[in-house]
Amino acid sequence: MEENVKINFFKKIWYSVAKTSKYDNLRKLGLGKAIKYIFSIITVLALIIAIFFSIIQINVVKDAISYLDEKLPEIKFKENTLTSENKEATVINDNKIIEYFGNIVVINPLLEKQEAINQYKSLTTEKNGVIIFLSKEYVVISNKYNSESQEGIDSKKYEEVSSKYIKDMSYEYSKKDIIQYLRDRISYAYYIGQFFIIYIVIIIFLYALYTLLISISIWIVTKIIKLKWTFKESLINTIYASTLSMIIFSLYSIISCFIKFSVNFIGVLSIATIFIYLCILIYIQKKKNNK
Repeated sequence: MEENVKINFFKKIWYSVAKTSKYDNLRKLGLGKAIKYIFSIITVLALIIAIFFSIIQINVVKDAISYLDEKLPEIKFKENTLTSENKEATVINDNKIIEYFGNIVVINPLLEKQEAINQYKSLTTEKNGVIIFLSKEYVVISNKYNSESQEGIDSKKYEEVSSKYIKDMSYEYSKKDIIQYLRDRISYAYYIGQFFIIYIVIIIFLYALYTLLISISIWIVTKIIKLKWTFKESLINTIYASTLSMIIFSLYSIISCFIKFSVNFIGVLSIATIFIYLCILIYIQKKKNNK
């Protein structure tokens, strides 16, 4: 039965984590407010995680662009033709580029289509994976897992792809224009929004699944030990008992962004934390019933 009890958001967090004796008060708020509470927690934590991941990703992008600015030759692109003063191919295969773009970039505007493909085949290995080869009038892409050709090599004229990105074909684009274009595309709002959507969907899905399974398990246990908890009460208790585990998981996600380490049992630890809280609640309730 829901009662008109008022507990603010921060007190709910405090009671959920540190005051198991107050769970009776939390239960009186009802299932609707419990669900609203946990969605608020999920939203806040997903946003915090998204902000930290965005900062890291943007730093990776900035490093990659700075590396390109340093390594790219002075190139010109006009009317779907790439030219360069360099007489030799430029190979960009730094880990920063591979981490961001996911491939190796080779620039050799002196080659025609077939020459580019032949030279390109010699570079394409299992180790190199995806390679982008920029020749005079063609872009050649190797992708064994997503290719229109049996050899895993696709070649397209610049005019087939440039129309999506370039409005003025008569303008001569330089290396400086390319670098500035990449820098202009850096957006904190875009990355935060992207990561927020990803994490909130993942957290909600996993949380709903685990909460339901844990609630059913605890409800069955209360029936076995003859504790008068309804399934609704078990579900409410599980929702509030999961507060600390969600905070632990979020802190782990944030810290792992800055320090390269992994805890293989973090999922088990999170679930175990919920069960520990629920066992404490069962013990408290049993103790009250025996008085």
